[in-house]
Amino acid sequence: MAKVSSTQVHQSHPDRIAGTSLLYPHSRGFPGGLLTSGFVAAQASELSGYFDEPGLTTRCTVILSGSCSMKAGGQIHHFETCDLILARTSRETFTFENSAEFSALEIHVPPLLLGEMNIDSLPGIQVRSLKPQDQAIKTARRLLGYLRMANPSSLQVARPNELIGYGLAMTTLGYAFASCEAKRLQLNGKKAVCLETARQTLLKHFDRAPTILQLAALCNLSPTRFKELFRQQFGCAPYTLYQAHRMERARSLLREKNVTETAMELGYSNVSHFSAAFQRQFGYTPSKWQRLIL
Repeated sequence: MAKVSSTQVHQSHPDRIAGTSLLYPHSRGFPGGLLTSGFVAAQASELSGYFDEPGLTTRCTVILSGSCSMKAGGQIHHFETCDLILARTSRETFTFENSAEFSALEIHVPPLLLGEMNIDSLPGIQVRSLKPQDQAIKTARRLLGYLRMANPSSLQVARPNELIGYGLAMTTLGYAFASCEAKRLQLNGKKAVCLETARQTLLKHFDRAPTILQLAALCNLSPTRFKELFRQQFGCAPYTLYQAHRMERARSLLREKNVTETAMELGYSNVSHFSAAFQRQFGYTPSKWQRLIL
């Protein structure tokens, strides 16, 4: 089983090997830090490794043929043809298996680009099964075709053609985020209002989190049903959302306070626990973050 880092995979590869396996996708970068990779594998295979991109990078993946399974973060995910996946990267190990005749498109979106598009960064993973005729699927197929024809290692892509590829990538993202937003709105109005109230209550204080029982009671739901609907509405578990926002608050506080003061304000009695949580979220320690911004 091959072992790799994700940045080794998502880079430009020589034309003679690009597209020969999942280790060597057709990859291309575009303005704004956008990175696209097209994966094609005729045979079933396995690989393992670790994600080493920055913690705020968002992945948009479209499974175009075949199926695959991934284990990461203690969870196993299985994806089929026409599945759309939106997820945020984190520094962790993974294992991956794909079927024969597998192909997929993946777009990496940096946080600044998401901000320019007024799209909130995802704290969890969102999956939606699309129809073959869905515009997100059609555009992703066109982008995969573009990447296979315009590998930058073998030729200098003309500027107009580069704009075409960039346009296809942005259009795919637009359809992808719109599709997942539509899924979130499928809940009826009353439940959606209750869940939003629970979300606001959850994020009201970052030094103490309410219990699942307390949040579920706000919606008159059992804890199990509450967690299920919360994940459907917001794309992640309640405490995953809480921790993501808690760490974003930490980044803001670190502009004015030291690490110990920040940890205490966020309810941590042990500074090392805070530092470990911060590093899991962003890929670097609080003190390093301060050195980068101050």
